[in-house]
Amino acid sequence: MKITAVEAEVWRVPFAGEVRPAWSPGSVWSENRPTIFRVETDEGITGHGAGHGAPDAVRERVAPKLIGQDPLFIPALVRTIRNSGAGAASWGIACGIEIALWDLAGKAANLPLFKLWGAQTNRVKAYASLVEVRSPARRAADVLALYERGYRAVKLRLHADTIAEDVAQAAAVREAVGDRMEIMVDANQAQEPGTPGSEQSVVWSFARAVTTCREFAQLDVVWLEEPLGRFDFDPLRRLTVASDVPIAGGENNVGLHEFRWLIDQDCYDVIQADAVVSGGLGLLRKVAAYAEMHQKPFVPHHGGSGLGVAAHLHLSASCPNSAYVELLQEPPDLPVERFQGLLREPLVPRDDGYVYLPDKPGLGVVLAEGLERIG
Repeated sequence: MKITAVEAEVWRVPFAGEVRPAWSPGSVWSENRPTIFRVETDEGITGHGAGHGAPDAVRERVAPKLIGQDPLFIPALVRTIRNSGAGAASWGIACGIEIALWDLAGKAANLPLFKLWGAQTNRVKAYASLVEVRSPARRAADVLALYERGYRAVKLRLHADTIAEDVAQAAAVREAVGDRMEIMVDANQAQEPGTPGSEQSVVWSFARAVTTCREFAQLDVVWLEEPLGRFDFDPLRRLTVASDVPIAGGENNVGLHEFRWLIDQDCYDVIQADAVVSGGLGLLRKVAAYAEMHQKPFVPHHGGSGLGVAAHLHLSASCPNSAYVELLQEPPDLPVERFQGLLREPLVPRDDGYVYLPDKPGLGVVLAEGLERIG
């Protein structure tokens, strides 16, 4: 089997309304614009991936180097893409095309990807990952509605000026749901550099992080995510020792070397790499295994699109230390179906709170029709 075409297109996925991401103050989010990667072969098998990338660079720099190659030589092809001369875009292009290659490999083997890798389970617990900061009363009502839609875990955003305001939001949700749902919280303190508006956010000190952890321990919070800066390795290590609440992070870290530092130095209790940011599915499989060696859970970030969610879902189902899948949303303006708008059928939990793995080959999903191509 040989590669006959490698293509990239930017698609517009509109939301139902506008949302204001807590991690990017001042920003208004009304659509997603993922790059869709397609790899075709002479046997009629096609793989799809998504991420960030420049279609012109794929056409001019990457595709000529991949056409004629065996698509199953995935690590070698990823190395070729990274060295293709596409500049800074090569990293994101490699991440997205690698997802497409794994989708293709599963289809060639006639196996869902999680079974190709060796299945651990056929279902993964979903947590609804919310986007905005809302009042305690509003957020409690939101989470009760999520419970009725099958969710048994939720993640809240903490971006208030004071600890008391942050705690009030989580306390209101805990009071509303009792012990029926797990609660995670995210401070998004590791967004810099690179996130518009993040310089306007409240910057947490080590003392604030410690005090917040003590408060959240009383609310049975599953983890506190990104309470300190991305590269604050020493303070993070001290915090994991001091906190009774597990500390999570890693979505913005890149490369095996950074995750080795984070894990070896016990900066995080829960590791949260992302296939379209951190370095691809192959890298995440290694990070998950290294985390397992150090008795740490591995919970991938949301993946940036429906195809990213699908890729992470298959990865988690093949790992013994990956118990959750993150489903980004903020109803009603950003329902989970819109964030996953690349997919004809979104990946959502059943009444038991779990997303069940597709049984079709590869990623097991079908792309939606009628989306606008804008690049």
